[in-house]
Amino acid sequence: MTYLGIVSMIVAMGVASILTPWVIRLAERLGAMDRPGGRKTHVMPMPRIGGVAVFAGFVAGMATASFLSGVLLDPPRVEVFWPGFVIAATVMFLVGLVDDLTDLSYRIKFVAQFVCAGYVWFCGFRIEILTNLGNPLGQAIDLGWLSLPITVLWIVGITNAVNLIDGLDGLAAGTALITTIAVGLIGFRMNSLGVTAACVALAGSLIGFLRYNFNPARIFLGDSGSMFLGFVLAVISARGSQKLPTTVIVLVPLLLLALPLLDTSMAVARRLYWLTAHTRTKPQRLRYLVRNLDALFSPDRDHIHHRLMDLGLSHRAAVLALYGVGLASASVAFVLTFVKSREIGFLLLGILVGSMAALLAVLYLRMRRTADVSQTDGAVRPDAPAVDPGFAAPEPRAHSR
Repeated sequence: MTYLGIVSMIVAMGVASILTPWVIRLAERLGAMDRPGGRKTHVMPMPRIGGVAVFAGFVAGMATASFLSGVLLDPPRVEVFWPGFVIAATVMFLVGLVDDLTDLSYRIKFVAQFVCAGYVWFCGFRIEILTNLGNPLGQAIDLGWLSLPITVLWIVGITNAVNLIDGLDGLAAGTALITTIAVGLIGFRMNSLGVTAACVALAGSLIGFLRYNFNPARIFLGDSGSMFLGFVLAVISARGSQKLPTTVIVLVPLLLLALPLLDTSMAVARRLYWLTAHTRTKPQRLRYLVRNLDALFSPDRDHIHHRLMDLGLSHRAAVLALYGVGLASASVAFVLTFVKSREIGFLLLGILVGSMAALLAVLYLRMRRTADVSQTDGAVRPDAPAVDPGFAAPEPRAHSR
């Protein structure tokens, strides 16, 4: 199995590394370029279909593992129908690629995400039990019919969360790599062959791609990469955690993806606050609010990585700092799989939460100071979500750059 993992990773890494320069040239020919301007941090047009190389490396790694083992494509010998997962992940990649080339409506992307999430649930990738944190014995809660909506919401939420943190060179790909390694180690410990194989293939692909994506980047992931990565991470993290002890079965996937979940939660809360504050001055408030909910999907420059740069960190330093946050949360998640004491587990969790709360407090104070200066100068925030007074909200791209 060690030999199989090494070979699969090398194949995935080699394919992604070799294809990326070719994808850069292809993007230039197709005009699939991310133009600078506005809140974006780059100053030159950049290819934005890096997901092609990541996806190709992942498929090559999975195909190698399947061919050498003869297991992954044999449904009776695995717990779930893994080819169904590959099909759904492929659809996510293709939807993202079309968006990179033609600018799809976010509504179409949401429909595709919900359909793919429902399909993998049907194939057997399900969140079926949750931790009962209020029970001292750590007994689990059987979700029953709630398994479908919770699984679908988890997958769709993580898919978009990874898309939102793709705002600095190498941030989304590097964070995904850290999470993938942690999930792979947990899957290996739980004897989950499919999860481990998927993680090995994805990790190899990301390593091969990151040499071109880390600052200064030569290519961006684009929606083809971020949507694909988010979907894969959501599925394998949920699946890999279902064999864990009931005391940590819900904490581990949340910790593994703590950074994108935190940033997305803050983004939604921030944009909802701006929208409701704007609504107070309008007649027919309820109608105005409903018609302008599209503003929740408007990009801005208030993400955690942007605020770190506002504090004086360089582009690369901000990315490395967030790598540290991702590594810390993934490490705690991995350690929790070994800890049998609830007290020690909650102590580790408390330390992590306290550290992240301190980081958010610093960023919040910086945001308040900036807002106070803007109000004193009579300036209007240029990056606040645009709201159309005629009830027609804009239809912006999902990129956070």
